[in-house]
Amino acid sequence: MRIRYTSFDVDALKRIAARAAGANHCVQMVKKAEGSFNKIFLLTFDNDTALIAKIPCPLVAPRRLCTASEVATMDYARTILGLPSADADASGVGTEYIMMEHVPGVQLHERLNKPGFENQDFVDQLVSLECQFTRYRFSQIGSMYYKEDVSSELQQRPLYAEGIEGGGSDRFRIGPCVDWDIWRGERSRLNADRGPWPDTLSYIRAIVDIEKQWLSTFAVPRTPGDPFCRPDGENAPEAHVHLLDDFLAVIPSILPPDVICGPVLWHIDFHASNILVPCEGSSDIIGLIDWQGASVRPLFLQATFAACVRYDGDDRIIVHPGAVAPALPDDFDSLSEDEKLHLKEQLRLAMIHKYYELRVMKYNHLYFASQVYPHMKYIIPPILSASRTWYEGMHRLRQVLLDLQDAWEKIAPGTPFPIEWDANEIAKHWEGYPRLKLYEERSKQVVEKLQLEGDGWVTNERYEKVREQNEFLSRNWNPRVGPYPFQEGGWSWFLS
Repeated sequence: MRIRYTSFDVDALKRIAARAAGANHCVQMVKKAEGSFNKIFLLTFDNDTALIAKIPCPLVAPRRLCTASEVATMDYARTILGLPSADADASGVGTEYIMMEHVPGVQLHERLNKPGFENQDFVDQLVSLECQFTRYRFSQIGSMYYKEDVSSELQQRPLYAEGIEGGGSDRFRIGPCVDWDIWRGERSRLNADRGPWPDTLSYIRAIVDIEKQWLSTFAVPRTPGDPFCRPDGENAPEAHVHLLDDFLAVIPSILPPDVICGPVLWHIDFHASNILVPCEGSSDIIGLIDWQGASVRPLFLQATFAACVRYDGDDRIIVHPGAVAPALPDDFDSLSEDEKLHLKEQLRLAMIHKYYELRVMKYNHLYFASQVYPHMKYIIPPILSASRTWYEGMHRLRQVLLDLQDAWEKIAPGTPFPIEWDANEIAKHWEGYPRLKLYEERSKQVVEKLQLEGDGWVTNERYEKVREQNEFLSRNWNPRVGPYPFQEGGWSWFLS
C-alpha cells in the first residue's frame, strides 16, 4: 500500500478546481477510477460544470517532470495536432496533480462492436488521428514540455528536425525523457543520462547504461532456498551486465533506416479504455485520455498496432498480413450452430482488424513502413527486454540475440557477428529455455484468469473473490514448472 498511497489537501484541491470552473463551491468529489499509477476524481460544482482531477501515485517518477510533460503533451496534441485531448493545468495541493476538463461520453469498450456503432467510421477516424503523429519529425528523442519548463540550454534547441516546419515552436521543447521504465524503483535515484538524445543509438545506449547502473548499484541476488532464486549464472548482477554489453555490441548493425528512426510523438496506449465516444449516436472519437506514457521516440518503437482493434480471438480465424481477408475455417460447415455463430462473430472482429491494417497501408505510409520492415522482430524485442532482465530473467534477451545470430547474414551481410558465446552458457540456456517459456505461459494464464494488473493488483470490489481464486490456483499449481508467481517475495514488475 505504501507505494500507492498519496497524501494531498482535498479542500485545497476543491478550492482550486472551483476557481478553474468559475464556480463558488465544489458540491461533490467522487473517485472515478484508480489504476496502478493514478487516482482519478470527478469534481462537480454549483454552476453545473465538472472537472477531472488526476493524482499520481508514488510509483510515478519523477512526478514533477511527469506532470509538466503530460500537461504540455496534451496541449500540443490539442492545439497543434488538432487531436481530441482535454484542456489541462497543473499546480500544487501538497502533491502534483493535473486538472482537466470533463469530456462527457463513455469509454470505447462500452460501444465498440455493439449495435448502432459504426465500426468502420470509427476506424477511419482512428487512422486519420494516427496520421497526425507522423506529420512532424522532432529534433531529439525525449519528452514534450513547455519551453519555460526546460533548461536554458535546451530552450536554445529547435523543436523540430532540420527542414521541418510546424506550429508550437515558440511554446514547446523536447526535454528529459520521463518513460517510466528508466525511472522505476531505485532507478530514479541514479545520476544518469535521461536525455534528450540526438539519435536512436544514443537513446538505446542510455537505456542500457541506466539498467547497468541499477544492476551494479541496487540489484540484490536471491539467497539459496528462495523459490525465486535464479539458476546458476543468472543470480549475479554482473552476468546481466555482461549480457547487456553483448546487446550493445549488435545494436549499431541492426538499426532500421533513418526514415523510420525519426523521433515522433505518439500515444502508445490506444486500448478501448483510453478512447472516449458519445454515449449514443455517432461513432466520433471525442476524447483521448491517459497521455502519461506519451513521449517522443523513434517511429519504429512508437507505431504499434492500435490495441482497441487488434484481433486476438479464436485461433481458427487467422489474420494474414497484407491484402488477404480473414476467412472461416475449412470445417465450418460441419460445426454446431452455436459454434458457427461464434465463429461468424469472430470473423467480424477479425475483419475490423484487417480494415484498420489496410487503411493504415493506404493513408499512413511511414507508419506502415515501420510495421512491415523485414527485420523488426529481431530489433524491437531486445530493446524492450534490455531494461527487464532482472525481472524477466536473462533467457528472453539471450534467446533474441541467438535468433539474431541465425539471421545475421540477412540483417548485416558481410559483417561478423560481434558476440562470442560461452559454450557452457549456451548449453545451459538450451537446457532451461523450454521450462522457462512454459513458466511464462502458465504465469500469463494466471494473470488472464484472475484479470490482474501489474504485480497482481485488483480493484477493492474484486479483492475477496480474486483472493479466493488465487488460493485455489496456487494450491493446484505444478511446482515443477517454477514458483507460483503471485506469492510473497515474488518478482515485482513495478520495482525490479
